[in-house]
Amino acid sequence: MGKCLLWLMLVLSVFAGECLAGDDPYVLQLQKLASQGDNESRFALALLYEYGEQGVARDPEKAVALFLQAGKAGIPAACLYLGIKYENGSGVVRDPVVAGNWYGCAARKGWAMAQFFLAELYKKGKGVKQDNCLALAWYGLAEEQGYPGAKEAMTQLMQEMNEADREKAVSLRPRLIAIGAQ
Repeated sequence: MGKCLLWLMLVLSVFAGECLAGDDPYVLQLQKLASQGDNESRFALALLYEYGEQGVARDPEKAVALFLQAGKAGIPAACLYLGIKYENGSGVVRDPVVAGNWYGCAARKGWAMAQFFLAELYKKGKGVKQDNCLALAWYGLAEEQGYPGAKEAMTQLMQEMNEADREKAVSLRPRLIAIGAQ
């Protein structure tokens, strides 16, 4: 009897996530809202599929589809996440050009991490035309929000640039964000 009970408990613990996934009120609400076109819910649901959380079975393809829907709707977190995925080739074909576009979506909406990552692309000329002025401008915006490493990256890049280019970079900052506000 004891072994049967132990075996039953083991089986139930293995399948508990599967059984509960359909009953989880949070997941059900996200699914309902996502199916009604709520893009923030699509992003949240994508994260659950990406990592297999809340009893939702991991499904990277479904996650990417939901990230794309949310990203195309301009949800900054989805844009940032897609930039990371495309830069690293995680669940999608690696494409630094597409990564730069997604980072730009989130960066123009004021997301410091995306601003920093976009600056890195411009500094290296990875997926975008190499441009130290744009790199410095994006680093500067990330640094204004206290993003880790931005100040150091700015300082290093500024040492490589002449005064005119540094001033140009500073003048670009407000225009970069204004583009996202439109």
